[in-house]
Amino acid sequence: MAVTAEPIPSHVSALDFVIGPALAQGHEVTLHAPPMFRREAQRRGVRFCRAGSDWTCDPEVQRAVSEIWKESGNGPFNRYVFGRLWPDRAGAKARDLITAWTRERPDLVMAECSDLGAHLAAQVLRLPLFAADNGLGPLLLDLWDTDVRPALAGLYGRHGQDAPAALPPLLVPAPLDWFYETPPSSARAVRRSVARHRSALTGRPVPSPGSRPLVYVSLGTLTTAMPGLRTVTESVYGEIIAALAGTDCDVIVSAGDLAEHLRSPGPRVRVVEHVPQPVLLHRVHLFVTHGGRASLLDAVESTTPVLGMGVLGDQPGNTAAFARRGLGPALDVGARRETIAAAVTAVLGTPHHADALRSARAELSRLPSPDLTELRDTAVSGAVG
Repeated sequence: MAVTAEPIPSHVSALDFVIGPALAQGHEVTLHAPPMFRREAQRRGVRFCRAGSDWTCDPEVQRAVSEIWKESGNGPFNRYVFGRLWPDRAGAKARDLITAWTRERPDLVMAECSDLGAHLAAQVLRLPLFAADNGLGPLLLDLWDTDVRPALAGLYGRHGQDAPAALPPLLVPAPLDWFYETPPSSARAVRRSVARHRSALTGRPVPSPGSRPLVYVSLGTLTTAMPGLRTVTESVYGEIIAALAGTDCDVIVSAGDLAEHLRSPGPRVRVVEHVPQPVLLHRVHLFVTHGGRASLLDAVESTTPVLGMGVLGDQPGNTAAFARRGLGPALDVGARRETIAAAVTAVLGTPHHADALRSARAELSRLPSPDLTELRDTAVSGAVG
């Protein structure tokens, strides 16, 4: 089985719901991804084959997308990134994959839903394909007809193909109606799984609950990895820390490389680079999060209420969807400390999210684990039909 990823730091973790079951079912798995993910393949015990480049690390790319987000907002950012940048980079990824898959033909391709080059390569070689929803599926569907498909027309034409009318059949690691207002008919909801190393303590202490509520804060890895957005993210962290310093709770802030630049206002607020998030969430009373798909599902599995502050991409939509389900309120990323403090106090002071979270966890746990052999057979028969 071939699994593909695009160069966003958290994206291999977003594919664990297909990698884990594939290994457990005895399939040989190769991760076809940019160089930045070589170590991630080793950690999961799968083969690695370089495909594409770490283009998201290009300072010029980061500068351009950061400026669009800061000047024009998330809508224009999404249209530029997924309707222009991603299609522009798809050709190089497709060439690498066509070469690799011609040499060693996979029985099934599990491509990220946003890996447009992998979708093209599988179509050229007539390989059975499913798209693994990394959280961007709803966003791509919204932009498909207006931005994505027109941008792909020339690239597909050069390979003698017609640009697809829609995304490939999707696998979604959550109930479809959680994130899709109108799920595509070919989408399947499957059980989520997490790589073993993500839930291992690896020597890092995890605090035990004390007499005060424990609040955990993380705004993810992407914004802190982009120099153009670091100052914005640092400012958001500052507002959150100031808000929590005035409440009667203990706080852990996981801020990656930004941790050394954030000042703790006192002993009740600990600022660290990283924590074992799935483990920690079982011990906290509130998760202040950027609303990445994986983080939100981690919260459901630990029945931890969230305060969503979506930054970019799919995140604002994700946090709004969770708010509608009663799993925790959502605020604008520009919310001031007074507003944040009031929202934190409201969540900690009312237990009504607990029933919604327990119901959501039960719904998540009832989903079937993906059967990779059955998926391959379905994809093959669909291609023949």
